[in-house]
Amino acid sequence: MVLSPGQTDAGSPNNSLKALLERIDRKTEPALQRDLEILRDHSGFRGAKSRTLYISFVVGWHEMALPVTAMQALGNMPTITPLPYLPSWIKGIVQIRGEILSVVDFQQLFHLREERRTVLQPSFIFFQRDDLQFCLLVNKITGILSVDEQEDHLESCSTDERSGCMEMLEFIKGVLVRDRRRIFILNSDALGHAEVIRRWR
Repeated sequence: MVLSPGQTDAGSPNNSLKALLERIDRKTEPALQRDLEILRDHSGFRGAKSRTLYISFVVGWHEMALPVTAMQALGNMPTITPLPYLPSWIKGIVQIRGEILSVVDFQQLFHLREERRTVLQPSFIFFQRDDLQFCLLVNKITGILSVDEQEDHLESCSTDERSGCMEMLEFIKGVLVRDRRRIFILNSDALGHAEVIRRWR
């Protein structure tokens, strides 16, 4: 079968996989939202040891984490409406929970190393800190972390990591090493006051 320009084969493996992922995401997204609400509620209750709940995610080659208290929602990225005259790291706007948000791509904003694999269905994190809010584009959500920054001993970025994320260093508290993963723990307060993002909100 010959396809005309711009037409895709609905029966191709990529399209079938994408459709399957979209159906799974539609079914699991409400549960993700409920889980996030529960996590945010529980994050206010601290025991004798001060631990913080984080959601981990992947941007390009890097795994990162933000505290649940800096998130309003997460899930499957809705359709993005592109707008003219914006920097390349703002992909457009989306509507989430009745809010119109700019879609921010950390990989392009901070010139991070790109993932080799194509992401068929990206995810989002609705970030909010003080009066700044935006939709963060991520490859995928990877899990929940309970972190004590003293007890868990955050490491400094390695030489290779520093060279690969130089423009993002001021927003990284440290590196959590867990299960052979190196996860950048992000400073949500610093991100909430990042001038490079605030002037384009």
